[in-house]
Formats: sequence, structure tokens, C-alpha cells
Amino acid sequence: MGLEQNNEQHYREVVDKFVTPTEDYQMSTRDYVVRPDASDGAIILTLPAVAEAKGRFYSIVVRVATGVNTVTVKDKDDSECWIGDLVLNGKCDRVLLYSDGLTWVPVAVVDSASYY
Repeated sequence: MGLEQNNEQHYREVVDKFVTPTEDYQMSTRDYVVRPDASDGAIILTLPAVAEAKGRFYSIVVRVATGVNTVTVKDKDDSECWIGDLVLNGKCDRVLLYSDGLTWVPVAVVDSASYY
């Protein structure tokens, strides 16, 4: 059976390809790719509720950051065994996070210190 049943149409919400916050930002469960720009000051990104994001991956890749204007990634204090806030302080620093419904798992973290 297809998506249409008994002449009903099913609509899905369109997901943006990415968001580019320039100030503190509360991520939604639909923000799969975030490209923060800390040109004007430090930014705090708050992950969505861990239970609501169950089974999803979230990619955060810094567009602009410096040692002073950092991007901090934090949870909503609802994650078991959260490793602590992640601080990204260089262009192209990135983290890939996965929610298993109970905790945020950093699948990969690449920062400027990792290159040397």
C-alpha cells in the first residue's frame, strides 16, 4: 500500500538543510545540521531533549570561532552520563552527536587541536 490511502494525503514538514545561529540557540529535534557563527561573541547551543531526539544524529560544524568567541554545546540536564559541555573554539571544529534516548553519545569530535 502506498502513502495515499482512501484518498488521504500525508504531508511531511520540510526540514531546513542547516541553521546558522549567531547567538545562543536552543536546538529543536529537526535541527540535524547546525553551523554556528561566533563572530559577534560566544554562543551556547543547547541540544534538544535527549528522549525526544532518540535514534537521531546531530552534526555541529563551526563556521567562525576563536579562543575568545567559542561555541559551547550543552545538554538540557536530562542526559544520563553527559560528559560535560563541549567547547569548540576554531573554524571547522565539529562534533557528531547521537541520542539513544537516555544519553548523548559523541560519535566523533574533531577540533583544531586534533590536527596537530
